[in-house]
Amino acid sequence: MSPDRSGVDSRQYRFSFGIEAPSQVPADFVLPSDLGVFDAGVFLPRDDADWLGRRRYAARILLLGGREAIVVPHPTAGEQSVRVPLDRIERIEWGRILLIGWIVLTGDGGQVRLPYNTRARGPVEKCMQTLQDRWLPATPIQEAPSAGACGEPLDLKFEYARSAELLPRESPLAQFFQPRDLVLVTSRRLLWITERHQGRYERYGTVSHSARRASIAGVRCVPADRHGELEIALRSGAAWRVPLREDREQEAQRFEAAVRRML
Repeated sequence: MSPDRSGVDSRQYRFSFGIEAPSQVPADFVLPSDLGVFDAGVFLPRDDADWLGRRRYAARILLLGGREAIVVPHPTAGEQSVRVPLDRIERIEWGRILLIGWIVLTGDGGQVRLPYNTRARGPVEKCMQTLQDRWLPATPIQEAPSAGACGEPLDLKFEYARSAELLPRESPLAQFFQPRDLVLVTSRRLLWITERHQGRYERYGTVSHSARRASIAGVRCVPADRHGELEIALRSGAAWRVPLREDREQEAQRFEAAVRRML
């Protein structure tokens, strides 16, 4: 249910909520004058104040219209609206660790970061599923038979994380799992779900990294300082590097071979 629009100050809202029509946009937001029709979106509240009253980010709304994502900040933020064509997004990072959530859209036009509080995560999850479903190829690519699973069986946490990430009409084709890392090739993308974030392991959350299959330049196992790494190279020159446990390097090589046959 949307908040009352009469005399609102949406900076006081503490919970995310879905937006599917202009009437559901908080009245104190100013939408771009050339904004077309949108049919999905979410309100992201501003950061909670610290003990000095400081906040790291302002309230924003994320709207989806056709093949475009539009980020509109609260007028008091002093920021400009940002329009991101979905076809120009190379990769998406989506983190959820306890109450800390963030979305990063990266493409040839730069990077847009959207931090949020996960206390009401349902509307964000719904909007992100819609965004990713539109961003990824609409029709699953014709595939060779599934290569199956490499590495260890999924634990309960990553079984749930995989289920939550998979989109409609998306099925896993090849998988590599070791504690803290799950790498998937699906019928629609390459997906890395991990507990690694800023040099730490996060027991109470995960970070997912998604890229269109067409954006993947290659997957290979490479030497590293201590053990090997599974390197996922993107056509932009960026790369994801998954540190490998010593006892999982052979399974990672088997996954690499399976992915090479699919790309």
